[in-house]
Amino acid sequence: MGVFEDTEDDNGHSHDFCKMMATKVHSESEFPVECKQYNDAVSLLKRHSSAKIYAGMSPGDACDARRAKDEGHLNNAQIKRRMTTKKNGRFY
Repeated sequence: MGVFEDTEDDNGHSHDFCKMMATKVHSESEFPVECKQYNDAVSLLKRHSSAKIYAGMSPGDACDARRAKDEGHLNNAQIKRRMTTKKNGRFY
């Protein structure tokens, strides 16, 4: 058995199968429990299921917002909203 060959676990779910399922299912409850051992498949599932968050944005803005979220900082829309929100009579 080679290092790069895809192996199946005891339940017959291979790593590639789990990654494919992560892109196909609509919610985390539909994702097979056996596949949750593969961290990259779980992160792919979470990224795929969070696409509805950016539904009202243009494709470029959605891509920027997704990248900002992955990197852990604010995107331009969040910064603008925070800078123009009136709190205690002042704009921040």
